[in-house]
Amino acid sequence: MFLTITKHAQERIALAKTLASGQLVIYYESRIGCVCGNNGLFSLRITNKVSPEMDSFLKTTIGDLNIQGWSLDFLDNELKLDFDQEKHALVLRGNSGLINANVLITNDLGVSVFTTP
Repeated sequence: MFLTITKHAQERIALAKTLASGQLVIYYESRIGCVCGNNGLFSLRITNKVSPEMDSFLKTTIGDLNIQGWSLDFLDNELKLDFDQEKHALVLRGNSGLINANVLITNDLGVSVFTTP
């Protein structure tokens, strides 16, 4: 399994890392506690406290990123994260198609790092 992170997406991530400090991880957010593929969303999280549930790695263009191992079942083998400049959003796609049209980059509180206080 491999995630290609395009140059534009890397630039967006670099900007986010100027707004929040910590380690970049891939996080699967399930709002009601069910670990169902159709129930949650993948996001990127800049965190200072990597939890034990981040028990696997996903190989990417920018190095290995921690991820919840059980969430790998919801991803394709070949993935691409790009930045859509028109929509101003990170877009995650796999071999099977669109996975998330608006991948947020959040902090430890789950709040977008681009949200102004």
